[in-house]
Amino acid sequence: MNYISKQFNIHYLPEYNLLVKAGFQKDVLAVVDKKSVAPILIEYPSEEPILDATRIMSLPFRFVRIVIPHQSFTFIPKEVFQKDNISQYLQFLDMPDADNTFIYYLDNLNLVALYQFDKLLLNRWRRLFPDAVILPEFAVVLDRAQEHISIRGSALGLHFVADNIIDFYLFNNGVFQLYNSFEIHNLDDISYYVLHILTQFSLGDSTDKILLSGEIPNDYYKRIASYASDVEVLELKTKVVLADQMTNNNLTPYNVLFDSILCE
Repeated sequence: MNYISKQFNIHYLPEYNLLVKAGFQKDVLAVVDKKSVAPILIEYPSEEPILDATRIMSLPFRFVRIVIPHQSFTFIPKEVFQKDNISQYLQFLDMPDADNTFIYYLDNLNLVALYQFDKLLLNRWRRLFPDAVILPEFAVVLDRAQEHISIRGSALGLHFVADNIIDFYLFNNGVFQLYNSFEIHNLDDISYYVLHILTQFSLGDSTDKILLSGEIPNDYYKRIASYASDVEVLELKTKVVLADQMTNNNLTPYNVLFDSILCE
């Protein structure tokens, strides 16, 4: 999508938020005002930004939020987390690099997430926007999912991060059990990981609910739905609309991009 409304006014730049969902293959950026109206929504290949995108990113936005997929992470119960001794947790991450290890507090889950980004990806965006708020993608996903979790039954979440990457997460009786990322290349890969998770947590061959988010391929939906009695596609919480009301586009696949504005 390459959408730029004539309603975008550079004189109102201090009133706008610039939101970016960064990736290795594709980036998406949006400009949203205080009324949740988006005059700009642009997708482009990560390594080949189109001219419209570079022009928008060169503007001096005051408020910038960037969502980046994690490279590795681990969760620690909040009551035992020791912020002053991060080194003891590095063994659970991909790299023993404290300078590239960040903290995110999941207060509603009583957990602390330690995570790392791909350095090249992180540094590219830090150079562009040194003062931006940078969020790990899993933080937005879990923040959005929690209000859809029941204290009874199981809920398996599948968040489509990129073309071949899906984040899987699981809640059982309201308790957070798992979050992991897997490479997916076909429908059988989907089935393998779904059944592996259900078996691992003794849930049989189905779950009570499946939560879906991201850009979901149409041919995946039917296979995924066969493993649950209830399938819910997470809608936008921010209720963003495009500036031109006559432009009819489904913004649900961009829920992480737009809902990142709700995360601290």
